[in-house]
Amino acid sequence: MHELPIVTGLIETLEDEARRRGLKKIMEVDISIGELSDVVDECVRLYFETASEGTVTEGAVLHFTKQPAMLRCEKCGFVFPHAGSFSCPQCGGNGILVRGTGTDCVIERYSAV
Repeated sequence: MHELPIVTGLIETLEDEARRRGLKKIMEVDISIGELSDVVDECVRLYFETASEGTVTEGAVLHFTKQPAMLRCEKCGFVFPHAGSFSCPQCGGNGILVRGTGTDCVIERYSAV
């Protein structure tokens, strides 16, 4: 259910951008979702279908990519994406979460006419 305010925010952002640039229709939207955000892409898609009715985003195709959380090795300082392990691929040390990574839900790109 927390996806609905996210979707309305995405639509408002895209509508503002369309007005600012004089665009008539948003055709496709690439959205990056952080792995720690708890945002479910299928829920976003379903809410988007309904919430976009009557807007420049109606009928737009959504494409999703997952953005990994990033970890920093306590031992060597190497920064690497969390890939199901907290072990540093460089030295085997312990990885700790880099604050603020993997939590966003952002529009990466869009195409419009």
